[in-house]
Amino acid sequence: MVTDVRSFVAYEERLHRVLSYIYENLDEDLNLDKLADIACMSRYHWHRVFRAMTEETLSDITRRMRLTKAANALVQEDTPVQIIAEQVGYKSQASFSRAFRLAHGVSPNEFRQQGVMINTLLNVKEKGEDMYPVVMKELDSFRAAGVLHTGPYRLIGKAFKSLGGTLMANSLTEDVGELFVIYHDPPESKPEAEFRSHVAVSMLDGFPDDLSGLEYFQVSGGKYAVLEHQGPYQTLKAAYDWLYGHWLPKSGLEPRDAPPLEVYINDPRVTQPADLRTDIRLPLL
Repeated sequence: MVTDVRSFVAYEERLHRVLSYIYENLDEDLNLDKLADIACMSRYHWHRVFRAMTEETLSDITRRMRLTKAANALVQEDTPVQIIAEQVGYKSQASFSRAFRLAHGVSPNEFRQQGVMINTLLNVKEKGEDMYPVVMKELDSFRAAGVLHTGPYRLIGKAFKSLGGTLMANSLTEDVGELFVIYHDPPESKPEAEFRSHVAVSMLDGFPDDLSGLEYFQVSGGKYAVLEHQGPYQTLKAAYDWLYGHWLPKSGLEPRDAPPLEVYINDPRVTQPADLRTDIRLPLL
């Protein structure tokens, strides 16, 4: 892995550029796609990078920026509380007051009387070095077949069962390659009910291309960073956070505009949790 302090700083600069944009445009719809454009990074990866480096979601930090800007306006200006609330995106003064007290411990009027401004610093979290092995691979594109899951990712098990049932019913267990998941929406990037993911298999010769209940698609080839994870699936989140919050910013590399793949190397039905092997494949330019 290339470890480059300058590369990490470049990613930090992206974070601060987004932070500045949020602070100056708090009355706008600050959606993920817009902020990814400000950061000059694919929406598939930007939210994961931001979350991993700061340990805050974009919605968390937007809320914090709104309430920080409002707090400083209360100290610097004589503007009525209702107007300040509207300027930072709150249509209701009551909801603004509740959120303000939760964030700062006092009401807006009490904060104004105290007269102390607060900063808007972004706290970037450093991760440990070399926590997971990462290898670079050139992978071929391949045809895949899978089951679409819409909704919370924690409920994706029903898609695994549906795919497994289809393969068994059609005697296709020997006609597939790798089992994997594509999570199309980064966690916390939108309401869970709208999350989209595919549980899928790579197709070998002889796999039919017209089975009911399956969706067919192409997975692109090219350069990938492959994080090799060993252990229970419950610990994969820490691996994603390290990959996006430490390895990628220090690698000097850029993610491609395609989602990562989570590839299951061995079978959980016959493997102890500590011995489960999972590859997180991050597509790169």
